[in-house]
Amino acid sequence: MTDSNKNMHEPAASPMTPRVEEAEKPSYIYDLDDLPPFRFSLIYGLQWAVIVFPAFVITAALVAGPLGLGTAGEIRFLQLTLFTSGLFTVIQTLLGHRFPLVEGPSTALVLTFILLAHYGLPALQGGLILGGTLLVLMVLSGQLDRAIRLFTPNVVGVILMLIALGLLPALVRFMTGVDAAHPRGEVQVFVISLGLVLLIATLSYRLRGFCKTVSLLIGMALGCFVFLMLHRLPWQKMLDAPWLSLSTPWFQTAPGLNWPTAVAFGCAYLAVMVNSLGSLQGVAGITDQGRLPAATRRGILINGAAGISCGLLGVVGTVSYSTGPGLILVNRVASRFTVTYCGIILLAAAFIPKLAALLALVPAPVVGAALCIAMGAQVGAGITIVASRKLGSRDYFVVGLPVLVGTLVGFLPPELIGSLPGYLQVFLANSLVTGIIMVLALEHLLLRDGRKGIKVTKVSSD
Repeated sequence: MTDSNKNMHEPAASPMTPRVEEAEKPSYIYDLDDLPPFRFSLIYGLQWAVIVFPAFVITAALVAGPLGLGTAGEIRFLQLTLFTSGLFTVIQTLLGHRFPLVEGPSTALVLTFILLAHYGLPALQGGLILGGTLLVLMVLSGQLDRAIRLFTPNVVGVILMLIALGLLPALVRFMTGVDAAHPRGEVQVFVISLGLVLLIATLSYRLRGFCKTVSLLIGMALGCFVFLMLHRLPWQKMLDAPWLSLSTPWFQTAPGLNWPTAVAFGCAYLAVMVNSLGSLQGVAGITDQGRLPAATRRGILINGAAGISCGLLGVVGTVSYSTGPGLILVNRVASRFTVTYCGIILLAAAFIPKLAALLALVPAPVVGAALCIAMGAQVGAGITIVASRKLGSRDYFVVGLPVLVGTLVGFLPPELIGSLPGYLQVFLANSLVTGIIMVLALEHLLLRDGRKGIKVTKVSSD
């Protein structure tokens, strides 16, 4: 384990940082700047990769249809999505925000791709490049610095809870086995998934040492064994996948300029910025709040650079995924280097289809059970941060309403979302963005109380 004593001291106050009281240091087996042994890091990275991989497959499938990519085009899109996500995960964890967060396709940008697909891929590429450039200019001009002051304990706590509750629609589909063959799900699959939730929770609490840090992976392995016994593990797809695929065309079309798409992506990148700020605030709340100001500038800057790069390649721009805090709390491993290994695995999967097929082998109900455990821990962390100071009657509204409304957005009928103008869909179809905007409005405008010196308490993972 590397020396992490520098993290044990309170950093110097920054003009960007809200005034806070000294908080208890959370206890992790590996802290932010600790480098676990290679064999452990590789296993931790694989654990992250298995959990986030379904998001990449879903993104490629969602975008391929509206763009008319066909089978070969969808495979290329998935490969380049894995490449950009893995590359920018490595860059962020080593040089960017330096927090344990995976980079992946932004939901707001996926939605924008789908809504504007009729303009053609070159127009979408131009919009991505413009949106990413605007994000870079916002950081370089110093305008982003003001946003950090807005994230009080109420806002950070709401963000952590919203991240978890916003995944409920996806968790329902995963844990009930909803697919084309079973549009209403299966009771048997749901019972198995619930059993895995209880099993993984027990393992995470009872196990000690290294086994505790991979409790999610152990639970997922046992879940895969159950589905294997039920003859529902598609081994053949992995066996049929080739070992190498190096012939993917990198640049198929040249970016174009189209004002409707430019404006739409400009709005979408505001949602990306809010999403990234929420992810960074969430993970900082349970790790190290002191490094947040510099981390935010670097992280958002690289998000903008990722948008420009993805625009050139013709794939969806990346954002820092917000599921990190829950996984950290369950595994008690906060090392950013474990996520670096995850990025390397994703990079390898982009060119080794057999590895990608292995990551995709884990059944959705098993992934859903693991996510359910992680998000349950994250809800608890959010409650702890909100309760770190004495609450008044206004706090019940500031916290409760955004959590309720943000969760509700995830269950709105698709027809209702589809009837909204495209720029509104980018914001209102994303429960996290909707909830963050609402809690910021209540905390700082509508129900502002003007208190100073807000205490931020970090959450122990014990």
